[in-house]
Amino acid sequence: MSPAWFAHEDVPLAEMWADDTYWLIQYLDGLLPTPFVGRFRFKGHEGADSWVVLESAVSSLAPPSIPRALDGCTPLPGAAMIVSTVSFRKAPGGSARPLESFIRFHLLKGFARVLIFVDSAEDVAVLDVVRRFPRSRVLFRVRGPELLAEQKSRCPSFSALAPFMDSEVSARQLLDAEYAMDAAPALGCFWLVCLDSDEFFFTSEASVVPHFEALAAEGVSQMTYLNHEGVPELVETPDYFATTTLFKRHHFAVPLSSQARGCLRFWMDRSKRSQYLLFFDNGKSACRTGCAAKPKSQHLWQLPSGHRSCTGLADPRSLDVEGYRSCSDPCILHFPICGLAWLQGKYQTLGSFPDAWLGKVPLFESFHKDAREAHAAGDEALKALFFREVMLDDPIEVERQLASGTCIRILEHTQLLNATPLTPREATATGCPERPRQISDATAGPMDEGPQGIERGWIMSKAMGFL
Repeated sequence: MSPAWFAHEDVPLAEMWADDTYWLIQYLDGLLPTPFVGRFRFKGHEGADSWVVLESAVSSLAPPSIPRALDGCTPLPGAAMIVSTVSFRKAPGGSARPLESFIRFHLLKGFARVLIFVDSAEDVAVLDVVRRFPRSRVLFRVRGPELLAEQKSRCPSFSALAPFMDSEVSARQLLDAEYAMDAAPALGCFWLVCLDSDEFFFTSEASVVPHFEALAAEGVSQMTYLNHEGVPELVETPDYFATTTLFKRHHFAVPLSSQARGCLRFWMDRSKRSQYLLFFDNGKSACRTGCAAKPKSQHLWQLPSGHRSCTGLADPRSLDVEGYRSCSDPCILHFPICGLAWLQGKYQTLGSFPDAWLGKVPLFESFHKDAREAHAAGDEALKALFFREVMLDDPIEVERQLASGTCIRILEHTQLLNATPLTPREATATGCPERPRQISDATAGPMDEGPQGIERGWIMSKAMGFL
């Protein structure tokens, strides 16, 4: 149709693109605040199929609680920024769909900014995603000579980390965090949270802003949060954020009971290394900007003297009684390998990483190292590892884990993303492969031996709240 003016009530939606029905009138009526994003899946690209919308999602990126005055101002206490170093070049199908969910979730939860460091200029899927969002909210930098020169001039740790940048993603993450900490105040952000692109800073509240305002009012400069680890119930998924709802609770948050102990043992017995959480168990932190903090790791910042650091981990390994602050919400939801193809892509990206972190700290024997070796041995070895230690598709065991409080079912993030999680039965109908279930022994007898592995920390953590 030719361009023409129409009265508000006479907009000819039937003659326009099919997706216009889902957002245009809401926008004109003032019911969809800007900026907003939308995603639509059509039955086909041509003819009648191009008028059939199979999936739709339209969301405003401007919750009322977001601090609005960001540029050229003193950072507001509730304004927080997410920073993440990402690579999706080896992702299944070359898709960066989870990154879209990652950005959208954090903007919808009230984060003022998201800063993405793109590991390669050839990662076109990532660049396509970040360019869909308003530049006022989502910033990105691409790894290359220009960024390298800036980090050399702005990051005190550059000389120490530069030798490891090509071989270890950790070195790049630390430099990116240091750069973001330096840049955040000028971007109007009072808090900085470093996350991987398979993690959510999750809260059941509508916005993170009141939480960060409360921390600032209490004089807290760093807060460390519990992390819970996603458990895939499907072999494959296009977006682990949209389909994963089952999580192993951090063992410090698991209730003290014989039932929970049996469920912890279930996971430890599945693991070659007797691990419960297959990846990290030391949480992730939010840190105040403008206080000269330096990253100690991807998880923790080194604060200057006189600044208060708190933790939600009742961790007997550190016995930080003075810094302990009960905090179950917010928390970190970790989706490390929630799908076989994502496991394969992760270790293809990481490659043959060294046995010591930044040439200093030896990596202990763990699932992480086993996955590296399995990837080197071939897809079948990695597939066997996934089915043996990662995936749980036994509904009886799932219910036992949930009933004991060892695992938790969280749906809020999928609802916010307008996603519909698939059950294993539904996954088969949509073409995702399903393997035969191996029913576990849910009636295991009593365990007479003493505490094993993380059980000591699990038991001792219960005393932290009383000290």
